[in-house]
Amino acid sequence: LLLERSFSMAGGVKMRLRRIFGESVEEGAVADGPVLMEADMGYQIDNMEGLDVWTRDDGALMVSLVSDDNHSMLQRNLYLEFVLHED
Repeated sequence: LLLERSFSMAGGVKMRLRRIFGESVEEGAVADGPVLMEADMGYQIDNMEGLDVWTRDDGALMVSLVSDDNHSMLQRNLYLEFVLHED
């Protein structure tokens, strides 16, 4: 999975989570794949900086996203967790 982030003064922070298939990763290739999730400030996200994919005890594939406040009054520490469904 690839966590894409963007920021602008007008639009605030945005993020996109994209699935990159292993066989497409090679030198000089553009990392491209289906978008699994897009969010902006309307979804109460923050400057999401960290990504982890892990398996829960019951076998569910989990995605965790984290941000930190960088000691700024404009940001916050946030932890988001989702189940990744294989389609």
